[in-house]
Amino acid sequence: MCSRRLFLAWLTLPLLSAVSARAEPFLPKAGVHYETITPPVPPAAPGPEVVEVFNFKCPHCYEFHPHMTAWSLKMKDRYAIKSLPIAFSSQSDLPVRAYHAAAFLGRGEEMKHAIFTAHFDEGVNIDSPAELITLAAGLKLDATRFKENLNGFAVNGKVSQGRAQAGAYGIASTPTLVINGRYRVSPGKHDGHDTGRLFAIVESLAAQ
Repeated sequence: MCSRRLFLAWLTLPLLSAVSARAEPFLPKAGVHYETITPPVPPAAPGPEVVEVFNFKCPHCYEFHPHMTAWSLKMKDRYAIKSLPIAFSSQSDLPVRAYHAAAFLGRGEEMKHAIFTAHFDEGVNIDSPAELITLAAGLKLDATRFKENLNGFAVNGKVSQGRAQAGAYGIASTPTLVINGRYRVSPGKHDGHDTGRLFAIVESLAAQ
């Protein structure tokens, strides 16, 4: 009996070791897994916040989009998750405007997906107001209100605010995830091909 118990105990050692290893907290390292934002940018609301900064013409943002969408759906009750589209200086800001115009009508994330799909899958000119209006119609948005929003005061404010916010975050490339206004994580630089590892970094930083 004694030897049988010893044998069973020996069999369970690898399993216990694996469980113990998984239980160890993951501690991201500055300069390796993330960059620190100095000075930090206060989040809009209390609690953990994750901001996805992206560009509608960035292929890496397009590739990351389904992973971010799936993670956001899973974590929406734990974090304030926000989208921050930006246009680089040489680009039209019309796709950004279309996102905000749709967001004011309660359909920002659907428009985000529609713009990405139109540009990368269908070759649509997303700098064309007519094409963006067609996308809005596909989402059954009110055409008149969407067109008014596209160049309206509120959207102008959102575009300017987003540009300033990206500058305060120190955004140099997209996509970039900003956590609690204090940390930048680049999917392309830090475990971009291992989204499980990437989001483990994000979740660890959000808890700090």
